[in-house]
Amino acid sequence: MKNRRAFVAAVSALSLALSACEQPATTAGDAVAATVDGEIISEAELGSAVARLGPLDETESAQARSKVLEAMIDQHLVSNAAKSAKLDKVPEVARAMRQAQRQVMVEAYIERLFKNLPQASDAEVRDYYARHPELFEGRKLYRVRELELALPPARIAELEAQLKQRRTLAAFADWLKEQGVDVKAGGAVKPAEQIPAPLLARLSAMQDGQVVMLPVGVDRISVLQLQGSQAQPVALEQARAAIERVLLGEKRKTLLDAEIRKLRAGGKIEYASGLTPAAAPPSSQTDTP
Repeated sequence: MKNRRAFVAAVSALSLALSACEQPATTAGDAVAATVDGEIISEAELGSAVARLGPLDETESAQARSKVLEAMIDQHLVSNAAKSAKLDKVPEVARAMRQAQRQVMVEAYIERLFKNLPQASDAEVRDYYARHPELFEGRKLYRVRELELALPPARIAELEAQLKQRRTLAAFADWLKEQGVDVKAGGAVKPAEQIPAPLLARLSAMQDGQVVMLPVGVDRISVLQLQGSQAQPVALEQARAAIERVLLGEKRKTLLDAEIRKLRAGGKIEYASGLTPAAAPPSSQTDTP
């Protein structure tokens, strides 16, 4: 019964998704599943939509095809009604349609760009594993206590001095409340792979009880105390699939960045008066499996 409910929910969700977005035009020669006001819904379109539901048995597949086809018919009817009402001429609708078309083209271009990208080799996987002991051989489970302060990061040095005077995080929290500082306290237990790389680098070098202060945006400070850690190493074969995904992601990013630079170099880009190219963001750590 549970699986049945999940199946019905999935079909309903896909039907809503279909009714909310325009489908691509049918290619000539496709087998016809239905026509709506002279427009063809092809078997290929229907099959693709049903495939998005995941594996189905024969009975579920037949039911899904029927429900999804009805949703696609509704989509065509509503779309045609919108065109008859000339909603495609409304400026914001026309802009959204152009943006949707560009997005489809971008996704198709990127898919082609990545098509023949090789998977990570065994040597690359082993090298990544060796370079990140904090995630694998030396992986730990960290127990931390956090105070989030509604203060600008410029006051970190001042707060560090106050913390040294009071020696314990509890006494420091009491002092903050006396000063009228908004403090949110909490705690968490997290494995290494769920911690951002810059913070993990600091936590892995800290002793139990030590505290670190970090800026959070432009108006908050996070005060983290390492309360304890437990070794939970991961063997190479356990980590292989995750490492392969990370390395493939890195290859894709490198390839896409190079392609964007090439396109920018060959394109004609003109900024309106008062607008200038945005500064490149600082490099971020994105290689945590």
